[in-house]
Amino acid sequence: MRTILQYLLLVRFRKLVSKNDTIAIFLIVFFYFIAIFLVYENSESFRKYILFLFLDIIVYHLQRSDIEFLKTRKDYKLLLFTEYFIYSLPFYFVLLFKKEFILIISILLFKIVLISLPKFNLKIIPYPFQTFNIFWHISFRKYRLVYLFLILVFLIFVAVKYKNENLIFISYLILSLIACIPSFEREKISEIKLNPFEARKYLLNQFKNSVINTIYLLIPVVIVLCFFLQFEKIVFLLFVFIPPLINVLLRYIYFNNSYLQQIVFVLFIALIILLYGIPLLTIPLWYKKAIKTLNDLKLC
Repeated sequence: MRTILQYLLLVRFRKLVSKNDTIAIFLIVFFYFIAIFLVYENSESFRKYILFLFLDIIVYHLQRSDIEFLKTRKDYKLLLFTEYFIYSLPFYFVLLFKKEFILIISILLFKIVLISLPKFNLKIIPYPFQTFNIFWHISFRKYRLVYLFLILVFLIFVAVKYKNENLIFISYLILSLIACIPSFEREKISEIKLNPFEARKYLLNQFKNSVINTIYLLIPVVIVLCFFLQFEKIVFLLFVFIPPLINVLLRYIYFNNSYLQQIVFVLFIALIILLYGIPLLTIPLWYKKAIKTLNDLKLC
């Protein structure tokens, strides 16, 4: 069991730890102790958000693909529970020092229920998205983005409970970033050439597709906001459309360099926030640049 747990931990942190890299493992352990200290010293500030520290385990469990393999062992649930317990151990210590015994038991029981839930096959979910940009379907299935809606609902619930409207706006930001993901993908140049629409109409259809599909994403969030009687916050959902539409432009401006698109996207959104939307005045120039790039792609 010790060997299996060691393997699971290495798989969990495979992007940070290479095989037999003791220094990296030491740094992760050190980070955990620092996390314990910071959360403990600022426990009053973290009190309203302590449950967020355990959200990572939920997302990780829902996205992992080795559950069926682990089920070949009779004690796979114990393995998963022990693995998740180790991941969250620093925060259990904080709760223990603060004598939050009921909360500890509740979290442990929730993890047991999570582990016992049947595995859902999200590949068969008939997403309602329009297919002019097929990457909406591909992205949601590939990255299992539908799970993020659980976090959005949780954020809104916590925001209402503790009267912290900033959490609602954070959920809007997450929602907007989800809508941006399909535009980071690329269709083949041959598909652009064979498409019957000229460059301007092709781009407008991409805009239309992004807007309609983003509306589909907003519907469940609007329902949740109405349920919690947060009607005045619904109007701010209009800002959710801005980053996805900007990213559609950047997709074609930097069609041959996806990394540059990502860098410019982050910088541009940051400038919009810092400069109160003034950079949006440059959008007409970006639109013309995207049209020119599309024309070049169709003729190359």
